[in-house]
Amino acid sequence: MKVLKKILKILGFIVGTVVAIYLVLAMLNVISSLTLKNYIRSFDKVEYANQLTPTVGEDGHYTFTTDGDFKIMQLNDLHIGGGHWSLKKDKKTMYEVMTMVQVEKPDLIVLNGDSVFCVPGPMFGGGSSFNNRMASKRVIDLFEKLGVYYTVAFGNHDTEAYDYFNRKQIGDLYMKDKYEYCIFQSEFNGYGVSNQCIVLRGTDNSVRKAIMVFDSNDYIDTSFAASMNWLYDVIHDEQVAWAKQTLLSLGDGVNPAKSLFFFHIPTGEFEQAYRDLKNNNFNDTADVNYISGVWDELVDEDMGGRIWYGGCHNLEVAPNDNDKLFEQLGPDGINSLEAIFCGHDHVNNAMVNYKGVILAYGMSLDNTAYKGINKSGLQRGAMVVTVKNDNTFTVEHKNAYLDYGVDQNKFYDVYLDKYLYPDYAPTNR
Repeated sequence: MKVLKKILKILGFIVGTVVAIYLVLAMLNVISSLTLKNYIRSFDKVEYANQLTPTVGEDGHYTFTTDGDFKIMQLNDLHIGGGHWSLKKDKKTMYEVMTMVQVEKPDLIVLNGDSVFCVPGPMFGGGSSFNNRMASKRVIDLFEKLGVYYTVAFGNHDTEAYDYFNRKQIGDLYMKDKYEYCIFQSEFNGYGVSNQCIVLRGTDNSVRKAIMVFDSNDYIDTSFAASMNWLYDVIHDEQVAWAKQTLLSLGDGVNPAKSLFFFHIPTGEFEQAYRDLKNNNFNDTADVNYISGVWDELVDEDMGGRIWYGGCHNLEVAPNDNDKLFEQLGPDGINSLEAIFCGHDHVNNAMVNYKGVILAYGMSLDNTAYKGINKSGLQRGAMVVTVKNDNTFTVEHKNAYLDYGVDQNKFYDVYLDKYLYPDYAPTNR
């Protein structure tokens, strides 16, 4: 009996200690989140000469109407930890975003996945909070304070298996009526949550572009093991079918609307294009024309060596056979797809033309997940996609420090003379 009492006493002490540590961390995380919120309040609203205001069309889609240029700013991988351990790095990210948006003054911002990073800190670079709703609120606070219209595509880290809130709950948060500038709406829930079509129309009501913000999903299931082993899911057939129907309905009865796709995890075509170039010593091939940027990601060579694409662990099929988006919507399908813009691989910013379609990584804003990335500046910034008045579009990768004038020494000394990793491709460019 005495031994049993002693064991119970020890167990009670251990449980009590764990609970006390959890409560202290929870309190520190809430304080840190409120500190970040207060920091955001110090930012100024973006001053527009003539800000475009979206409306909801008869088709239910948010719609911008203009005959002039339309500027989309893609921001990848903010990775807001939202807790005690990441506070300084979160403030750095918020400062970088604020400075860039103040200068660029975009018509629309697409947060292209992994806006938050609620994982254990400091071991994995997170903030020590699993409250992804609290962290997402800070992201919303930032863009509401800046007064710029924005939407979001979810990435794999926005809703982890161990986070408090699931994908639908985070989607519901972004759709709350109280937000003035958030135009996110979940239009298809057959698979994924952040599936949305935003329409750009001319003053004659013609469809100039369909801006497809897509959910590239997260992991093959909701298990902790799938998350820890980076078993990335793919875009599912149901999503492709919805997109196809939507684009055809926006067309002229013969041809579908031309579309630009924004989502987080690259499809297998990104990997296939990289392999084709690599096998040809990074010289152009019949299918792939290199445009700009580098691949600096470190990946298992069995999966290509530079790209974490959807379905990358499925080595039994070719990379571009993991989903049907390119086949159904691209040149061999309904011929709507003009470009895919993604994130996920934080130090890749390469852009290629693959079979007539632009495949482009954006710039990363991650300050937490990769060791030392908070001091690496060459690949940090934004991608700006501008639909011109003739409905062609341009793509610019802009550096936070060189192009937008972000202070390199505001929070950490940031270097601009080398990439994060010493080995990158293509090495002959």
